[in-house]
Amino acid sequence: MADLRLENVSKRFGDVQVINGVDFAAKHGEFVVFVGPSGCGKSTLLRLITGLEETGGGRIFIGGADVTGMKPSKRGVAMVFQSYALFPHMTVEDNIGFGLRLAKLPKEEIGRRVAEAARILQIEDLLERKPRQLSGGQRQRVAIGRSIIRDPKVFLFDEPLSNLDAALRVQMRLEIARLHKRLGATMIYVTHDQTEAMTLADRIVVINRGRIEQVGSPIDLYDHPANRFVSGFIGSPAMNFIDVNEHGPENCTSLGAGSASIELDGCQVAGATAIGIRPEHLELAGPEEGDFPATVEIIEKLGAESLVYLQFDGSDLPLTMRTSPEHPLCAGETVHVRFNKDRIHFFDRDGKILNRP
Repeated sequence: MADLRLENVSKRFGDVQVINGVDFAAKHGEFVVFVGPSGCGKSTLLRLITGLEETGGGRIFIGGADVTGMKPSKRGVAMVFQSYALFPHMTVEDNIGFGLRLAKLPKEEIGRRVAEAARILQIEDLLERKPRQLSGGQRQRVAIGRSIIRDPKVFLFDEPLSNLDAALRVQMRLEIARLHKRLGATMIYVTHDQTEAMTLADRIVVINRGRIEQVGSPIDLYDHPANRFVSGFIGSPAMNFIDVNEHGPENCTSLGAGSASIELDGCQVAGATAIGIRPEHLELAGPEEGDFPATVEIIEKLGAESLVYLQFDGSDLPLTMRTSPEHPLCAGETVHVRFNKDRIHFFDRDGKILNRP
């Protein structure tokens, strides 16, 4: 296993600049997740690391060695794709051992490695089956086994769970986390699902339009985002954003929602054009304690919690609040909402954050 380092890596397809001077380093044994919206360049960056695409500039180091010009087979990486890419006419055992047979390793060595990979992934009883006889999760385990058997320096995962149903995604997410703990390998994992990123990563790399917006632990990105893009992308449901109309006297800020305003008690930030607050940092209050009235539009009852979608009085601006399911709310009801003012994020006109709640 080894560390990974990218230095000013770029990639262009025709006139389109897909990757823009990316610098990043992953430590040995670290689980790093590349996350971002579709088309942001995260899968392209993964393909540059594995050598399936040539870099347009910059250098890539694996285990301290410059692998920028090396063929994929020489880089010491293994990639698990979104599609399982299994040979339908081969058994599970043959699929897992295929790469080693191409490398002409002794039959006994191949058998030993296949057996070890199957044990790690708990698929020993599936070795004689064909891919058509497997479930989606079992096929994904076989694809991962094909990577494990090569004993790579770095594992690369390109949205490996996107083809699975919701319950199976949760199960496979746990399996991948256990696999990382068992192997202690350096893993780079690409996903557009920020829940996967939050639950799996030691560190998250948030990518937007081919650039890195922020790198940090899941909790650091959630609590202390660098800008409005990261604030809105990390977290489910997303952070609420409200435009600021003006900063009035006596620390009163007028919001872009009808006549609503909030008292900031001295924490007003000059230059802010918008504020952000997460759904769990809103709470129901009485008419005297609430910051503003709002109308309940939709209630999603999720069991342990409810998501309440609100509208400001006199505005079409939506607002999401996370509440206890014990609150007896109904659609059309007018409620009073209070902000946790210690958890308000302030953004300037360019989306840069102005404070650190």
